[in-house]
Amino acid sequence: MNNFYVIEPAYGKMFGTKWAYADLIPPVNRGDSQYCPVCGGAVSGLRWLPPHRIKLSSAKPGKWGDFVWGAGFPLLVSSQFKEIYEREGLMGIEEFSDPVEIVRMGTLKSGQFPNPPPTYHLIHILWGGANQDDVASGLRHVNPEVITCAYCRVGVTRRKQERVAIEEGTWNGNDIFKPRNAPVPFAVSERFKVIIENYHLTNIWLIPAERFAYDEMRPGLWFVRE
Repeated sequence: MNNFYVIEPAYGKMFGTKWAYADLIPPVNRGDSQYCPVCGGAVSGLRWLPPHRIKLSSAKPGKWGDFVWGAGFPLLVSSQFKEIYEREGLMGIEEFSDPVEIVRMGTLKSGQFPNPPPTYHLIHILWGGANQDDVASGLRHVNPEVITCAYCRVGVTRRKQERVAIEEGTWNGNDIFKPRNAPVPFAVSERFKVIIENYHLTNIWLIPAERFAYDEMRPGLWFVRE
């Protein structure tokens, strides 16, 4: 049986003070969503298109993680992570963008930075790669009747589940993926986890999928079960 992990920002804080987060700088151009191949419904947000311009929340090098989180985009990764990903032969990232443009850091504008900023890339990951086992995950909907497609199971409903369980035989082998119907940013393989830990990459929390719980009727939505 394969072990999977949900990734979140370190300490579960997307906009914390330990690590820098990113805000998008206009113009912010948007492309298409990803769509369910069965019903044609949208299964992701609108893709962020170039130019990729950001503000980092801090100009302090000690706060620059290998993973940068924020609103309006999936995830930014450092050039160091990109090199490790390619060298180790990890799979699942469809595309690394050209380096994003860092326009501001903290209160400083480009040209005022005391230290050269890191190089970050936007990653693009296709929806799918595995299917969540809803029964094994303990999934319950308040109004299940709004779910009309058995493949994507997308619908405006409140959900609660005790874990993220991947259906046996549905994982395509990618090391980072977005499982169908799982309320997670991304899931990753055991191999991905080991590589992250071996290289001491920063600002990422690898949560065992069997402990990742989700409840839309509580603050914060997700939590880690003991």
